[in-house]
Amino acid sequence: MIPTERSAGKQAAIRAVKWLIKQQNEDGAFQPLAEGMAGFHKVPYALALSGQSGRGVRLCTWLVDYSLDEDGELGASFGRSGPMERYYVYPAAWVTAGAQKLGQFGLSMRLWGFLASLQHPDTGGFLREGPDAGLDDEQDMLGTALGGLAALYMGDERAAVNAGDFLMRRWENQPKTGGKMYLMVRRGEEPVRVFGDGLDEEYVLQVGRSADEPGPPGQWYFVPGLVAGFLARLSEATGERSYLHTAQEYINFCEGGAEDRYSSPRSGLFGWGASVLYALTGNVNYERIASSVIEAMVARQAPDGSWLEPCLPSDLVSAQTDATAEALIVMLETIDNLEAVTA
Repeated sequence: MIPTERSAGKQAAIRAVKWLIKQQNEDGAFQPLAEGMAGFHKVPYALALSGQSGRGVRLCTWLVDYSLDEDGELGASFGRSGPMERYYVYPAAWVTAGAQKLGQFGLSMRLWGFLASLQHPDTGGFLREGPDAGLDDEQDMLGTALGGLAALYMGDERAAVNAGDFLMRRWENQPKTGGKMYLMVRRGEEPVRVFGDGLDEEYVLQVGRSADEPGPPGQWYFVPGLVAGFLARLSEATGERSYLHTAQEYINFCEGGAEDRYSSPRSGLFGWGASVLYALTGNVNYERIASSVIEAMVARQAPDGSWLEPCLPSDLVSAQTDATAEALIVMLETIDNLEAVTA
């Protein structure tokens, strides 16, 4: 018998696909064009997963024609909006992986050539601010995890291992007390502990000091979730067990979070990371986490089949498309990972 949350998740995914394909123009683009990749960056991946490869190819063709410049950078015509202005690697890495899944190598290989140039030559982290950043500027765990996943999709083991080693050191160098995880470094690998007002959640993830003292709500659980999923896949690719062990540490850290760690818009990729670990280890605790996240995602789905808020906070109109594509990816891959053990 299929567990209730998985059956409900599959039905939610069907509704999401129907909503998503209604947003696509005849030429393959997604509105609003003025917001550029903020809305469409996860869509090629989501369409590839959901059996809509023809629509995904049309989007990739449109990207090559209207958004990809001669250097392999996206945003040639429409620029960057919202969170994509701060997180340079994140959207391009999603498009790279999605285009590769769709077999659109003219797009994925050109994008990867550009993305690889943003990997720090000494640390293996990816530069958050893109090509204008210097080597002493910030490297973020979010972009590095996505860049590492893109490297795996592209078969670039060296870049993936360098990204994985950077994220391994990030865990080793985190504070051992206080329930804090610093998400960015600068000047090589110095954790960023001082940052501007209103940016706390982007720079530090705060969980509880104990079971009786949980962390605050709304934390960015998707960052360690993505890190854990990437490290687990890197362990699978290389046979190096230390990556798998550290992936488990990242997920276990988030278990000290607030009650919304399974249910907020920041939780989806945390559940996805746990599901990857479940598929590789069979540990039922990871199944419980992933199933809880899927159940909460189903409950948050809008009546029209969309989701309204992606993990990376955004006030843009295109956030609805981004959130729906993201939820579709999380839902389908998480369920596949859960069923890999019981099939």
